[in-house]
Amino acid sequence: MTAMKRTMSDASLQSEHVDPDMLTFRLAEMPADKEVLLFLRDAVYVQDQGRLADSGDMTATFDRFDDQAVYILAEQDGEPIGTVKVIADSLAGLPCEDMIDISEVRGADGNRARLAEIGHLMTVPKARHQEVGLALMRQALVYAVVRHGATHVLGDFFADRDGGLRSFYRTIGFRVVGGTYTDSRFQGAPPSVVGALDLGDAAGRLAGSAQRERRLLTYFFADYPEYPDDRARYAAPNCPSSIRLVAIL
Repeated sequence: MTAMKRTMSDASLQSEHVDPDMLTFRLAEMPADKEVLLFLRDAVYVQDQGRLADSGDMTATFDRFDDQAVYILAEQDGEPIGTVKVIADSLAGLPCEDMIDISEVRGADGNRARLAEIGHLMTVPKARHQEVGLALMRQALVYAVVRHGATHVLGDFFADRDGGLRSFYRTIGFRVVGGTYTDSRFQGAPPSVVGALDLGDAAGRLAGSAQRERRLLTYFFADYPEYPDDRARYAAPNCPSSIRLVAIL
């Protein structure tokens, strides 16, 4: 790990500029990708944020649902600069259910929502505020719909000062489920909150949305009806400059 970490750190952490149109995305499916994910965790959770003392074995915590999950990697020139995790619903449930009751989101028998959860969306420090987090979020939503037929996506996020979701997530369409809680896996972390996104409802809001809201909704949902036809790849669409966004993830 040491040599790999040093090599990737030199290339990824020192990159000053990211061209969103040159990003590539792929699933972390190769044996070596486990080391890549550990590198990203170390770069973000340990070295940058100081929320973990070590990025080593997390089988019983962060990785407990990995049998029903995939990681999507963002790369620039072959170097990893970010990732996001997509967890499929199953009989084992979803990670957020350790903290809150999501039966309201699941719905009753005969009208049950198809759920997926996203988590551990992270970018290396030098890649932030350059649309990488935004693109990874879209990748996760598209994957959840295409591969799992998701109608709703959940995620746990650090809460804002008022204990709610940050404005970015509210604008997309996430709504709070349950109350705030402390994620004991992170050192000195602010309170967390779970948000749920009704994908069809969010896409339906696009037509009547205000300008700022429309820019985000267009980026994520303009092609929502065609998501299932895009099985060959999960790349975000090229957005014209008129809707180019500065990532705030």
